[in-house]
Amino acid sequence: MYHYTESGLSHVFLLNGFTIERVDGEEYTSIDDMNGLHKAIAQAIIDSQKPLTHQEFKFLRIELNLSQKALGTRFGVSEQTIARYEKNSSAIPRTTDAALRSLYMESQQKNNPVSYFLDLLADSEAQQAAQDILLTLKTEPDHWERAA
Repeated sequence: MYHYTESGLSHVFLLNGFTIERVDGEEYTSIDDMNGLHKAIAQAIIDSQKPLTHQEFKFLRIELNLSQKALGTRFGVSEQTIARYEKNSSAIPRTTDAALRSLYMESQQKNNPVSYFLDLLADSEAQQAAQDILLTLKTEPDHWERAA
């Protein structure tokens, strides 16, 4: 397995879909279908019932190609507030969590039922029970997916 820390997430591991080469004593890793991999990671984050971590929040913002300032403007908060979420120095409000997930789903033209987000916001136990999980991904012939 390859620990894919380049994503900015500490809990992503790849079973396949990568090549490690040594050139002049240095190790280089290439990833197959980087865009597809990042979409699979984002989808796994979106599908999770646990609150977003600061790393996941930043990952989704970057995948949306939004600056901290642009995202702050959309959410009606300062760019410093977004930076505090991403540095884990402020808790991410559940409404902000749900809004970022919705923005990402909209960007991918996915169906985003309101009931899903209302349930996500109402699930106060999810925040207390949230634990870091390992996210293991594998590549199939034409796409990346979460490994069982």
